Amino acid sequence: MTEKPKVAFYWCASCGGCEEAVVDLAEAILDVVAAVDIVFWPVALDFKREHVEAMDDGSIFASFVNGAIRTTEQQEMVELLRRKSQVMVAFGSCSHLGGIPGLANLWDRRSVFERVYVETPSTVNPDRVFPRPAPGMTATSWSCPAFSTRFGPSTRLWTSNTPSPGVPPPRTSSPMR
Repeated sequence: MTEKPKVAFYWCASCGGCEEAVVDLAEAILDVVAAVDIVFWPVALDFKREHVEAMDDGSIFASFVNGAIRTTEQQEMVELLRRKSQVMVAFGSCSHLGGIPGLANLWDRRSVFERVYVETPSTVNPDRVFPRPAPGMTATSWSCPAFSTRFGPSTRLWTSNTPSPGVPPPRTSSPMR
């Protein structure tokens, strides 16, 4: 029996619509699973970064990356997937062009943090605690990836073999169809 092509899905800074587009395949997702071996899809299945790191370079046929890049974690994961994949697909407008998350570039990082972590009506943060990177992770603490000063499409790190624009990409133009 011929080995099925391996595919990966990764979600960066986005609304989640592109992941939803895959889920919206409903029972047709079974046809996808019959045709490919999903080796990484942390939103839907229990895969870890170390699983991808253990794969040979180029062993994933295609990685579908949606969302813009904002954190060091997202950048590192996209760079890892680029090494491990033969084909990279910019899946959706955020990955291809920056999308809605890219609107954060209209303000500096401090202003964005002020709005999100202090000024919103539902936020209670009298000590003005903001996310900041911390070294390592222990049983009692965790680290937060560093935030870039600017959002950007994930394609700034790699050339998409085939962009699939849209918010989310319509089923008729999606490479998943």
